[in-house]
Amino acid sequence: MISGVENLNGIVEQHRIVVCVGSGGVGKTTISAVVALHAALEGKKVLVLTIDPAKRLANSLGVDALDNEARQIPLEAFTAAGLEPKGELWAMMLDMKRSFDHLVDRYAPDEETRRKIYDNSLYQYFSTSMAGTQEYAAMERLFELYEEGDYDLIVLDTPPTAHALDFLDAPNRMADAVERSALQWIYKPSLATRKLGFGLFNMGTSYVLKTIARFTGSEMLDELKTFLLNFSHMFEGFRSRADKVRKILASEVSAFLVVTSPDPMTVDEARFMQARLLDESIPFGGFIVNRVHKPYLAREALQTPAAELAQQLAVCLGRDPNDGQMEDLGQALIQNALDFQTLADLDAQTLRGLRERTGNRTLIRHVPYFSRDIHSFEGLNQVRQELFGQ
Repeated sequence: MISGVENLNGIVEQHRIVVCVGSGGVGKTTISAVVALHAALEGKKVLVLTIDPAKRLANSLGVDALDNEARQIPLEAFTAAGLEPKGELWAMMLDMKRSFDHLVDRYAPDEETRRKIYDNSLYQYFSTSMAGTQEYAAMERLFELYEEGDYDLIVLDTPPTAHALDFLDAPNRMADAVERSALQWIYKPSLATRKLGFGLFNMGTSYVLKTIARFTGSEMLDELKTFLLNFSHMFEGFRSRADKVRKILASEVSAFLVVTSPDPMTVDEARFMQARLLDESIPFGGFIVNRVHKPYLAREALQTPAAELAQQLAVCLGRDPNDGQMEDLGQALIQNALDFQTLADLDAQTLRGLRERTGNRTLIRHVPYFSRDIHSFEGLNQVRQELFGQ
């Protein structure tokens, strides 16, 4: 738990990294953009790093598209929404392939090694489809951006994973994978294999190699050999960068916001995320409960007879009070309000339970349910006003 911070404004003001985690579909991308927007309005140079490929977020921010390079949100987007930023808002969308290409460009020892890696078919799979690589790419990019120090605040929208905190372990999992003795025996010569050459691949016509080739084909082995021989130059830095990333995320410069919906199962998962963050000494900032249903009417108004409401509707619409359609409309409106009240009661009950189980000192902010998706700069600002209490 972050001590000394009682509101969301304080979290944004006092940290250099804010990470939004949560289950899929709870609105992490929108909340990430809103947090970044608020910080920019308050005077910070902010980057929101998202993994959401949907073009609607780019449209909401006033740009045609987002890609792997940071792009500044134009001033016109602010002024059109009646806003005057004191800082700057930048945005980028994580492209897994381009992120790994960027790693190769940065850490490969020479141009020939880079070319061999890029041309390798296994690298194409590794950098686009292999499980865990998106989370790893996100952490590498976050680390690089933090080290460069160009931004006062980086807001990270975490990748959609089966377990929403898997990305925390991605750097260490990658480092563990390349440090396993079996893999190192393949790509890294040892005292036992030095006289024979380069591990498995210099065993010539060995029985092992022939057996593997029967199932994969010799071309596949050649690709694997080329990939590991050339990519091994990258392996040495995986562990050190993984340790540095973890240290940054566990330090006072970072804060984690758990985004959830008011659905009881999603809230339970959010509480599990909070527990894991605290167990691993990761700074937990608070809960953002998105799309909370609020009652539209006072309870006494819900008792209005359909006939009375029909009379009021007829007057407002200039229709005949005896028109049967007016009474049908009145009944439909009352039923809709009753249904919405039921949803509001259920959400309120879930939120009371969350408060009781997490204590009064836990930061919990609500964003109401909106009848339309947020797909404009004005919409993001509307969420911001609700979220930051303005």
